[in-house]
Amino acid sequence: MIDVNDYRENGFVLAKGFFPPEEVEQIYADAREVFTLQMRRLGIVASRAPSESEFEAGMFKLFEADLQTFANCGKQAQHLISLHRLSLDKRIVSALKGLGLEFPNISTRPLLYFNAERLAKKEVYWRLDVHQDWRSMQGSLDSVVVWLPLIDIDKTLGALQVYPGSHKWGLLEAEIVDGYGHLRSDLDKAKLISVEVERGDALFFSTLLVHQSGTNVSPSIRWSCHFRYNNLSEPTFIERGFPHPYLYKPQSDLITPNFPSPTEVRKIFDSGES
Repeated sequence: MIDVNDYRENGFVLAKGFFPPEEVEQIYADAREVFTLQMRRLGIVASRAPSESEFEAGMFKLFEADLQTFANCGKQAQHLISLHRLSLDKRIVSALKGLGLEFPNISTRPLLYFNAERLAKKEVYWRLDVHQDWRSMQGSLDSVVVWLPLIDIDKTLGALQVYPGSHKWGLLEAEIVDGYGHLRSDLDKAKLISVEVERGDALFFSTLLVHQSGTNVSPSIRWSCHFRYNNLSEPTFIERGFPHPYLYKPQSDLITPNFPSPTEVRKIFDSGES
């Protein structure tokens, strides 16, 4: 059960054991498979099921050897069926309604993160300074983020840090850097608390809550995902005409020139194999 009063007072609540760990592990396994397929193509790993240490070493090698393929794997991981399925789970929907979202609605696509300094060309790709998620969403005032660890995450691995009660301050001034709104306010960061989590836990927090990434000082990768939800019944959201700031559009030209050829197409459909 989620403590609604605690959520309203502090702006977040940690639901321990919200999901059976094996349900969340499936997302992690699927994400690993995405990268492993390309690692095998490039000869970085030989096994279809590399060990944890082999896989992590392979991630760093793939990042250095073929950044475009690495980035494409990251994009494909955002569209995992297991990831999207969990974002629609009735247990989450029920919890959102319990927090007061009468008509919960998805704000944007689920996001899956794999953070490590060695897997980033810019700091924002592995660690974010204090920010509020509402600035990028611009949705209902009671909108909620559900943050899930795909592995156990302690302070060493960069546990999320939150500022209790900051959701009541409203929207703070921020500077947009690389698509993220970094707060300009001089906050007392000593009041940030780290939320250590285990696979299966779920952290619910207000999109107005001030928070930041913890610093991953370990040699490992921090795997997590989060889902964002608006409340279509919230009066100010209705009054503003349901603004939606996200833009999705495809690349207009062919990414792989002269592909596919008729022969390649026939091979797929005539053989019955893919």
